[in-house]
Amino acid sequence: MKFKRTVRRVVALLAAALLLAAACGGNDDEAAPAPTGVETPMATEQPTQLATPTATEQPTPVATVPATEVPTPVEVAPVQIFGPPLGPIGESPEADPAFGQPVPGLSGTAIDGSPLEWTPGERPAAIVFLAHWCPACQAEVVEFTNWLAAGNNLPEGVDLLSVVTLVDPDRDYYPPSQWLADEGWPFPVLVDSADNEIAAAYGQSGTPFWVFVFGDGTLALRGSGRIPPEGLAELFDQLLAPGEG
Repeated sequence: MKFKRTVRRVVALLAAALLLAAACGGNDDEAAPAPTGVETPMATEQPTQLATPTATEQPTPVATVPATEVPTPVEVAPVQIFGPPLGPIGESPEADPAFGQPVPGLSGTAIDGSPLEWTPGERPAAIVFLAHWCPACQAEVVEFTNWLAAGNNLPEGVDLLSVVTLVDPDRDYYPPSQWLADEGWPFPVLVDSADNEIAAAYGQSGTPFWVFVFGDGTLALRGSGRIPPEGLAELFDQLLAPGEG
């Protein structure tokens, strides 16, 4: 625990310097081919014992996967949350009462419609909560994707999960699946429920909302506001990657 307390102080100072003020408040249609081994007789010569198979008797050995079984983008979906919520965030990173507590595990649907599950405690991680209508989130996504496109990378051994929350069809950049696809966002995206249950479980207090998790699955830091990509990489280096040991 002594290690965590030391890292907490370091990261709290980094977070204070890096978290910016900008944040937002909360379809086979082809018929089967006719058999080629038997010539169909003329109608006047057709034996009665050989009846041409009706359409309902045509073999269907291979069926094309229906289009409905292919994952399609979703914007909200039911979620499962494992473990107690973190509760409200404190007045500052140093005063967060949930520091060191186990963070909830998550299971639900990725924004592309496929299943997605995240289990804390496998290795260090960061979670960013994004709202499609939030200007600070839009700027964060653009800056981050541009930084990666320039050849930069986050440290290895750390997971980054994003959660789309606070979805509103009447606000800008809806649907969020299209927004993030257009921006080329490369990280896994879990969609929150219509009631924003993931956000509530993590004590989200504005967007973008960042949550940093130790390698043992406990809370290291959380807060709302933008973090420059270079700063995020530094946070990973200073806090999460060393926590693997």
